[in-house]
Amino acid sequence: MIPDYTERSKSYQESVNQINKQLQLIGWSRLIALLVSGTCFYYSRAENGLPFLIGGIGFLGLFAFLVNYHFRVKRKLQVAVTYQWLNESEDLFLKEAKPYYENGKEFLDTKHPYSFDIDLFGPHSLFEHLNRTSTVIGSEKLAASLLQTQSSEALKNSQEAIAEIAEDLEWRQAFQVYAKLGKDSHEIRNYIEHWQDSRQSLSIVSTVLAFIFPALGLTSMILLWQTDRVYWFNVGVILYVINMLLFGAIVGKIKNEIGKTERIGAALLAYSEMLRLIEKRDWKSTKLQEIHEKIHSKNQAASTLLKEASKIYGNMDSVNNGMAVFLLNGTVQFHVHVFRQLVKWKKKHRESISQWIEQIAEVESILSFSNFKVNNPEYSFPDLNEKQISFEDLGHPLIPKNKRVCNSISFDRERFVILTGSNMSGKSTFLRTLGIAVILSNAGSVIPAENATFFPIPLLVSMRLSDSLEESTSYFFSEVKRLKLIIDNLNQGPAFVLLDEILRGTNSDDKQNGTIGMVEQMVRLNAIGMIATHDLEVCETTRSHPSYLNNKCFEVEIRDNDLFFDYKLRNGICQNKSATFIMKKYQVI
Repeated sequence: MIPDYTERSKSYQESVNQINKQLQLIGWSRLIALLVSGTCFYYSRAENGLPFLIGGIGFLGLFAFLVNYHFRVKRKLQVAVTYQWLNESEDLFLKEAKPYYENGKEFLDTKHPYSFDIDLFGPHSLFEHLNRTSTVIGSEKLAASLLQTQSSEALKNSQEAIAEIAEDLEWRQAFQVYAKLGKDSHEIRNYIEHWQDSRQSLSIVSTVLAFIFPALGLTSMILLWQTDRVYWFNVGVILYVINMLLFGAIVGKIKNEIGKTERIGAALLAYSEMLRLIEKRDWKSTKLQEIHEKIHSKNQAASTLLKEASKIYGNMDSVNNGMAVFLLNGTVQFHVHVFRQLVKWKKKHRESISQWIEQIAEVESILSFSNFKVNNPEYSFPDLNEKQISFEDLGHPLIPKNKRVCNSISFDRERFVILTGSNMSGKSTFLRTLGIAVILSNAGSVIPAENATFFPIPLLVSMRLSDSLEESTSYFFSEVKRLKLIIDNLNQGPAFVLLDEILRGTNSDDKQNGTIGMVEQMVRLNAIGMIATHDLEVCETTRSHPSYLNNKCFEVEIRDNDLFFDYKLRNGICQNKSATFIMKKYQVI
C-alpha cells in the first residue's frame, strides 16, 4: 500500500512548530542563566562571597548545558523540517510527477550502448523518476546499477535487498533525511578520497608545549586570584602571548585542513547517522548482511568513529571565529589539541572511510529501487530463470497510469520480433518500454508488469542518433558505427537488441537491403529483441526463419475523419497507413 505522504507531512509540520516553541524557551533560559552567572561572579569578590562564587560557577555550567542542549534541539528541528519536506515532496511527485532529486544529467553518454537512446538520464528520465540519493557516490552507484548486467545470483540478492528495505518506511525515510542533511558535494567527496594521501603531523615538541604552557597559564590565574598580585597577571599575559605564538606556528596546517572544503563536519555526521541505521538492523537478505559486515573497524562501529571525526571537524571550524581564536588558543591552545586529535584519527582510520562511504552508496541505490517499489505496488519482480524472457501487461513507468497502455510479449519461442506500424502508432514508445524493462530487471528492480520472466542479459540499442560536427560524421555514418558496435558485442555473447527504423539516412533500396541484412545478422548471432520498421518487405524475412523471427504490429483506425490509436500490440504485419491521410488532413498535399 502506498504511504499517506500527505498525513505524514502534516504530522511533521506540527512537530516543527512544537520544536520552534521549545527553542524559544531554551533561548530565554540561556540568557537568564548567563545574566545570573555574571551577577554571582560580580558579588563573589565581596567578603563571604564563596556562595556567590559557587552560584556563579553553577549557573555558568547551566548556561553551557543549555548551549549544548540548544544545538541538539536545533538538530532535531532540522531533522523534522527535512522529514516534512521529504513527505511533501513525495506526495507532489506521486500526484503531479514533480521530481525533487537530481536527474543525473552528468551521466549522459551518447556513446553508451543504450543510456542515451532510452531516456535514462536527464530531465524526464528514468533516473530522475527513481533517484532518492543525496550523496555524490550514491548517485553514481544508482547510475551504475542502471548501466550494468549482474550475475543471476547477484540479481537475486538485489531483489531480496530491495524487498527488505521496502518493508520499513520509517527506516527508509530516516536514511533519506540524514543523507539530505549531510549536503554532500563533489568537493567533500574529493577531499575525503585524498585522506589516504594526507600525511599531516604535529611534532612532539609542539604537542608537549601545548600541555605545558596552558597549564602554566592556568596556574598564574589561580595565583592571581589568591594573591591579587599584579605580578601574576603579567606572567599570565606573557604566557598568553606564548600560547598564541605556538598556535600561530601550526595555524597554517589547520587552515590547510579545513580550508579545502566547507561542511565536512556536517557530512561526516550524516555519514555516521546513516551507518548507525545500517548497524542497528538485523538484516535478512544476503546483500545487506554483507554491507553490515563491511562497516566495522577492528570491532568498532563505523558510525561511532565517524561521529568522533565529525566532532573534531566541528571544533576545528571555530578557527575562523576571531573571538574564539584569541580566547581559546591564548589560554589552552584549543585548536592545537583539536588538530592533534584529527591527525591521530586520520592516521588510524583513513584507509577505512572510503569503504564505509561505499556501503552508504550501496544502500542509497537499493533504497531508491525500494521507494520505487512502494510507490508502485502493482509492479512485480521478474521471476529469474536461465533462458526465458517474457513480459505480461508491460507498461512504460514514465507514462501516467491513467494514460498508460500495457502490452504482453514473450521472447521464448520466436526470439526476435519485426515490429511494424504507422507513424505515431507507438512503435518507438514500446521499444523504449522494453528497454526500460530490461534495464530495471538487470538492476534487480520491480518492473511495470503484472508478471515477467527474465535472465541477466546485456542491452544494445540503436534508436536516437545524430550528426557529429566534432567528429565530422554524418547521421548515416554515426548509425553504421552504432550497428557495428552492436554486432561486435553480439559476437561476444547473447544480448537483448532494440533497433528503431535503422538506416534512415540513405535511399529506400539501400535501407531495405541493409535492414534485411541486419535482421539476418540478428538471427545468425542469436540476438533477442525487436526491430521497428516501415519497410513491409522486411517482414518477409520471417518466412526464412519461422522458428526464430516473428511479426508484430500496431494498427491505426480512421474514425469520423480522424485517426484512432489504441496502442495495442497485435500479431502479424501492419495493414493500415496514416502518413498520406495526415498530410491531406492538414492540407500539406
